[in-house]
Amino acid sequence: MGWIEKERKQLKRAQGNMRALVLGALLWSALTILLAGCGERLETVRDYRRAGIEAMQEGNYREAAESFRHAMDYYGTAKQDKTETDILRYLGEAEFRSGRYEEAAACYKQLLKSDSRRAEYLDMLAVCTVKMGGAETDAIALYQEASDILRKKQAGLSDFHLDALYSLGESLLQSSDSNERSLALRYYREAAEVDADNPELMARIGKLLVASGDTDSAAEYFSRGRSVLEQRLSEKGLSEEERSRLDAQRRELLMNEAVRREYAGEYREALEQMEAIAAEYGSDDPALTHEIAFLKSRVEILQSEGE
Repeated sequence: MGWIEKERKQLKRAQGNMRALVLGALLWSALTILLAGCGERLETVRDYRRAGIEAMQEGNYREAAESFRHAMDYYGTAKQDKTETDILRYLGEAEFRSGRYEEAAACYKQLLKSDSRRAEYLDMLAVCTVKMGGAETDAIALYQEASDILRKKQAGLSDFHLDALYSLGESLLQSSDSNERSLALRYYREAAEVDADNPELMARIGKLLVASGDTDSAAEYFSRGRSVLEQRLSEKGLSEEERSRLDAQRRELLMNEAVRREYAGEYREALEQMEAIAAEYGSDDPALTHEIAFLKSRVEILQSEGE
């Protein structure tokens, strides 16, 4: 009986070892399949991300958004990581550029929750809010929070913040409420204190001042913007594209200065500047030829009255 019992125990031990080996093999096989599946999933995510970026570069924003959404779908409900955050940022930009502002806003709201309250996300959500016709108070709160973050970090004005500023400013200027127009001017001037070498910002402030009747202050901002542009245009090594962009901004500022003179009643000076613009840039712009014709008539009236 002792020998039989001993054999039975050995057999039982061997069977247990065999079961452990089989179970281990099954677990290893499952793990291998799982890891292979994860690898394939991540590769698919990368493929969709790559396709989305290529579509963005080609200007196919709807197609890009679709690719980024497919990439997001492969993550399922897993905890968000840096790669998924990166794709969500691309998705927000693609939706925004395609004009789907509600979808873009949803992306930026999610980023604010899952990543952090970055100025970039706040600014883009503010722009989306304005574009969707949402409450200006919401856009103002988002813009102000982003401004506070940038101010504390002494980070200057990002392109995102300028986009938010311009979108919000244009919305406020359309209001019949003088307080909202004053708020737009305040935001512009606060930005100018940080970014004094931004010609577009100088032009916007100048035009707002002209519209409010402060043509003297407007002249200062137009002059500052033009000086910056002319200094940049004098730099060597500019690409043709960059030179063309800066020159177009300079022409617009010259036009703004001429219009300012017109609003100030300086018709002769305005006419001279308009004619100088036509001589330098060509007179095929209907708006320019119309202004020149109008100013000539005003100058003729002044001359006849003077006689």
